[in-house]
Amino acid sequence: MKPLVAIFTQDPQFYLMLGHILEVDGFSVSLAASLQETFELVAQKPVAAVVLDCRPGHLLIEEAARLRQDPRTSALACIALVPPGADQHHIALLKSGIDECLATPFAPARLIDYLHSRLAIIGSAIPGPVNAKSLAYGDIEMNVDTYRVRCGGRQVSLGTIEFKVLRHMLEHPEKVIGRDELIAAGWPSKDNVSARTVDVHVSQLRKLLNRHSANACIFTVRLAGYALRQREVEPPGQMASGR
Repeated sequence: MKPLVAIFTQDPQFYLMLGHILEVDGFSVSLAASLQETFELVAQKPVAAVVLDCRPGHLLIEEAARLRQDPRTSALACIALVPPGADQHHIALLKSGIDECLATPFAPARLIDYLHSRLAIIGSAIPGPVNAKSLAYGDIEMNVDTYRVRCGGRQVSLGTIEFKVLRHMLEHPEKVIGRDELIAAGWPSKDNVSARTVDVHVSQLRKLLNRHSANACIFTVRLAGYALRQREVEPPGQMASGR
């Protein structure tokens, strides 16, 4: 079955254009012109992802937050297409729970690649091979081959960026990792990623770990970066979690 992508837009021409691009690459698409239509579509069909068409004056920040908070849509991959120059709204969308923001005009291949990688993470419920590559620290476990992450004994869903950032931290536990190193690990080489964007994604990952992990946490090392460490390891004056 082809993965179904809901396109959240009020522009029929944009829907036809983007829908054609996705269908050519093996996806099926459906129009959702409002939040209510999105919920109704999810109730009727197995939607895998939602693409939000954010426009000046209609940036869908509140709608994005409701999609992430509602149990019917909380596990869906959510991608926002944002107008150029909307950096502050880009950050607000990430904070609302959007998995990824792409500035328009964008290369269709970037959206398609992101959808493929994100859906691979969401759909990885099949047990992996015995020799699958695994990483672990504290009560965090990651199967790199099947894109599965367990935290505190529970399987959790991560966005592609958060998955890559956590993987890098698990490969270098307790090491202080600078933002430039995290950008190299988590973002495509052609992306122009600001330090603020890194901070937002790390904050999202930290909140998830704080919610589910009993002993592992991402600490902020002032003027240096971040480190994945045990909660009780916090040298006075150097480390601060949750900031």
